[in-house]
Amino acid sequence: MNSTTPTTPITSRLKDDNWDLHQIAERGGTPESMIKGTMTREQFAAYLGQAIHVHRALDSALNQATQLMADLDYLVTPKHLFEQYFAQDLEYYQTGMAETPAPGTARFIEHINAHANQPLHIFGLHYVRMGALNGNRFVARKLRQVFGIDHPSDGMLSHDPFGGSQRGDWMSFKQGIDALVLTSDQRDELFGGVRAAYVLTINLDLEEYMSDQQLLTAHEKSLDREVFVKGHSVHVQPES
Repeated sequence: MNSTTPTTPITSRLKDDNWDLHQIAERGGTPESMIKGTMTREQFAAYLGQAIHVHRALDSALNQATQLMADLDYLVTPKHLFEQYFAQDLEYYQTGMAETPAPGTARFIEHINAHANQPLHIFGLHYVRMGALNGNRFVARKLRQVFGIDHPSDGMLSHDPFGGSQRGDWMSFKQGIDALVLTSDQRDELFGGVRAAYVLTINLDLEEYMSDQQLLTAHEKSLDREVFVKGHSVHVQPES
C-alpha cells in the first residue's frame, strides 16, 4: 500500500473530481421532476418504495464498515442511517416498499453488496447521500408546497431529516472526513465509492446501465464546470 499521505483536503477532492457526474445526476428525470415540482404524490411514494431498498442495503453495509474500520465509527451516528426516514415517509403516504426492485435499484444494491468488505468505498456511497441532503432540503420545500403539506416532518423526512441543523451537521461531517489519516490508496478507495454513487444514482432512471465514461461522452457538450461551481459554492443557503 502507498504510505504517502496527500495534503489536499479529502472533501475537496471528493467534490472537485466529481463535478461532472454530479451535474449529470442533478439533471436526471427523477430529480428534475422533484426540483420543478412536477412529480405527483403517487410518483413520489413509488420513488420512496424503490429508494428504501437501496438505503436499507447501504445502512447495513455502513454498519459493517464501521466495524471493519474503527476510524469511521465516530462519523456515523444512528441519525445517519436513512432507512428509518424513508420508512416513516412511506407510512405517511400509506404505502410500502416496492415488492420488486427496478433494474437501477437492483444494480445499486448489487454494487453495495459486492463492495461490503471495502469500508471506505461504502463510506463514499454514504458521503454522497449525506451531501445530497443539502439540495434535498429545497426539494422538500418545493414538494411540500405542491403536495399541500404544512408540517415540516410530514412525508419529507427522507429529504429533510435534520431540518435547521443541516448546515452545521454537514460542515461537521466534512471536517471529520478531512481529519481522517488516509494513505493515497485509501483515498482512492473512498473516491471510487463517491464516483460510483453518482453513476449508480444516474442509472436509477435508466433501463440499461451506462458507465461513467459512457455518461460523460453522452453529456460532454452540456457539462459546464463554471455553472456547477457557481451553483454549489455554498452547499446550504440560508433560509429565506
